[in-house]
Amino acid sequence: MRAIVIDDEKPAQLHLERLLRSDGRITPVQCFSTARDGLQFLAKERVDVVFLDIGMPEMNGLEAAEYIQQLDQSIRIIFVTAYADYAVEAFELHALDYVLKPMSSTRLAKTIDRIVGTMSYKEQVAVTAEVLESETLPEDLDIGVPGLLTFKHLDIFRSLDQGAKKHKWRTTKSQELFAFLFHHRGEWVSKEILLDKLWGDVSQDKGLTHLHTSVYQIRKLLKEWSMTGKLEYNMNRYRLLPGNLVSDVEQFEQAMVYTMITSDNVNDLRHMVPLYRADYLEEHDYHWAQAKARELRRKYTGLVMDIARWDMMHGRGKEAIEQLTELQEREPYAEEICRLMMEVYASMNDQQGILRLYHSFKLVLNEDLGHQPEPETSKLYQNLTQK
Repeated sequence: MRAIVIDDEKPAQLHLERLLRSDGRITPVQCFSTARDGLQFLAKERVDVVFLDIGMPEMNGLEAAEYIQQLDQSIRIIFVTAYADYAVEAFELHALDYVLKPMSSTRLAKTIDRIVGTMSYKEQVAVTAEVLESETLPEDLDIGVPGLLTFKHLDIFRSLDQGAKKHKWRTTKSQELFAFLFHHRGEWVSKEILLDKLWGDVSQDKGLTHLHTSVYQIRKLLKEWSMTGKLEYNMNRYRLLPGNLVSDVEQFEQAMVYTMITSDNVNDLRHMVPLYRADYLEEHDYHWAQAKARELRRKYTGLVMDIARWDMMHGRGKEAIEQLTELQEREPYAEEICRLMMEVYASMNDQQGILRLYHSFKLVLNEDLGHQPEPETSKLYQNLTQK
């Protein structure tokens, strides 16, 4: 799918563009700072989705939406706003969805799910095929045995002569049940907890039916894919033993026991960075996984920063900046990342790099959050630029 972004705030444009490219299902074709420029583009070019800021000068997003619908009623309009009060008015104009600033990758993923849900069957098949065809496995994950990916999205792969095959889940609940049991792998989980966490919105009888069906599907998967793991049941409790299933999160966590970066472990730790494709089970937005996701995100941020510090101390400033720039795209408002990047630029005697970074960071904070940098960040900037 093709999309354009219309927003008078440049940092907001760039942030949304990064999130769209990270998700991969929608291609941002172009960004516009005024509604009139966007409308001129739409009069000549065909797109599927328009991300439209409501609060723009001259012509606001609500007025622009009327013109967009006149041009092409099939275009899906997603309003982007800093104020929830606009929601009612937005939906009266038949907007598909609205998202609040600052936008998160999880919220955007839900919006894209909704967009895909409105597509015709023919369109969905084309988009799905494109996503599956472009998907690749992290090199650090051994797929010679069944492999499980949990960063970003839950997927199970097995190796074949012609490549890797991904398991197609029969239902989203069987997928969530597997994710929940793997999350608690090796531990007994009562039937009551499973019903409450996964089927709390339906009657107990219906929940039990769904639970039993999902358990059957998981056991069938384990058997058909020749996994040595087991889904055990005892005294109204379930337990998943992963067996020969290799997971990205286990590999990542095993590497996170290091105490410091050394010449002996730095290369092995570098190989762990690509495993972290996105937050733990991010696209599913499982509420029970959020605490674990925050913990893993802290470890990932710490790992990248530790490697960058090691590179800085060993004269690899350029490599450190590349790593930290990618990390900053995930954490655009993180003060500690900004401070470390300034220190790296200082180690390279790059005063212009410090100036560009600080003022760009300050602009993003002000435009997106209405904040100023922390005193510690401002003081470091002043100290480094006064030398």
